[in-house]
Amino acid sequence: MSNHSINFFIGLVLITILVLSANSISGILFPNESAISPLIIPDPVKVQTPPFIISQIFPFKNTKVSISFPVNVSNLEGTRTRKATSVRDNYSDSLWIADGYRAMVKDPAQDQILSDLLKELNKVRLLQGLSDDEYLELMAVYVQSLRYESLEQNPAKFPVETVIDGAGDCDDKSLLLAGLLAREGYSVALLSFRPEAHMAIGVGSYDYLYKKTGYAFIETTNYSFVGVPTGILGDNLTLYSNPDIIVINKGEKFYSRGNDTRYIHDNYLKSDKKVKELASQLKRLNDDLMAKRIRIGELDSQIAQLKNSDNIKEYNSQVLAYTTLVSIYKTRLDSYSQTYSEYETYADIHNYISEHKYDRKGVCDYIKRYMPIW
Repeated sequence: MSNHSINFFIGLVLITILVLSANSISGILFPNESAISPLIIPDPVKVQTPPFIISQIFPFKNTKVSISFPVNVSNLEGTRTRKATSVRDNYSDSLWIADGYRAMVKDPAQDQILSDLLKELNKVRLLQGLSDDEYLELMAVYVQSLRYESLEQNPAKFPVETVIDGAGDCDDKSLLLAGLLAREGYSVALLSFRPEAHMAIGVGSYDYLYKKTGYAFIETTNYSFVGVPTGILGDNLTLYSNPDIIVINKGEKFYSRGNDTRYIHDNYLKSDKKVKELASQLKRLNDDLMAKRIRIGELDSQIAQLKNSDNIKEYNSQVLAYTTLVSIYKTRLDSYSQTYSEYETYADIHNYISEHKYDRKGVCDYIKRYMPIW
């Protein structure tokens, strides 16, 4: 081997050693991002405990839905007393949070309970002949119907805990709905608003998308139409930040009724605006009518005093003023009645939308039937 070849070989070996050394040192100085996510560990003592029944009644469309299914208490005890401690190295906050939530949604230890719950919801789907969109709405309404409960220093629950408790806060209920939608093949993500400490659901949709997320918004803390974003949270906190998007499932099922819910929300805002405008008009009209009633009473009293007097000219003048004012009063009263009727129409629409957020189709039909054409 020539000296040139030997020198080249020695140089190659040295480069290889340096590369290997660098990888080894970087592994020490900058360890790979890794974490142990939350995990359900069922309590073996409770495994043989007889199951108990979970029941829930909630409104959907134009009826009441009742579901009931058995739950093994070992899953509940496992989440509450034997939840594995989460460990992290140099894991970034966003990845740490996202992986933790995904692990909680997808933990296989809760598959049986969520499967039993979905069987009950599928019975409703078959009974009512629901489409994929309506079935998504059914799952959303079920989760929204669960009691909202926010506790101090309360970590997020596994979906199974929220089912068993029948209650949860925004992240608890969002994790549950994400788990249900993912298991049924829908495209779904968690929308985490860290500055406002709020969480909602993003569902794959063809229209009415939330900001630039690529998803339609679903609020889980109360009844709300798919796509309609939360405006004001408790204590008048506005939802203003752009959410972290935590993809749970890249499913093939998308929501396709966004134009309906946009139509509902647009008319909700219109009716709200008209109610406020008409309420202001009614106040002005009412104040005017009250002033005129007082003046009519004064004229009536003056006419009565002048009736038996010799001042015929003044009497006739007051009678003319009285009849003119009464005529104006009746015209203003008619205007008040018409305005009040219009006010009632918009108030009824506004209230109907507010009180039937579990019935998209019914609300759409109601608006088309009763909403005046502007």
